[in-house]
Amino acid sequence: MRGRWTGRTAAAATVVLGTSLLWLLYAVDPTRRMITPPCPYLTLTGLACPGCGLTRATHFLLHGDVARAFSYNPWAFVMGPALLLFVLLPSMTDATGTLRVRTGISWMLLLLTLAFWIWRNTPSYPFIRV
Repeated sequence: MRGRWTGRTAAAATVVLGTSLLWLLYAVDPTRRMITPPCPYLTLTGLACPGCGLTRATHFLLHGDVARAFSYNPWAFVMGPALLLFVLLPSMTDATGTLRVRTGISWMLLLLTLAFWIWRNTPSYPFIRV
């Protein structure tokens, strides 16, 4: 009989993978060693995408350096809590409420991501350039 991924198995694998990746980000400073491939959008256009700097921001957040994390990518402070809410929502409300709130979160994040993407590629962007 073939093994199947159940909800519990997938959740356990996600926790193990997520914990391993966070441990790697804690242990290795991405400002000194490249642990991810370069951003293809940045490479092709010379412009930063909304995700540029998230690895470094996460590293500094794990070390408790909030100011430095914010300077690398302030988007981490919006996206992280929004994704956490997105994941935890089914355990807090019914299916209809979950769908409605997730739809709202998705539209809000799309609009905020586009605005951040434009802003971070203007001369008025006050944080570290990628």
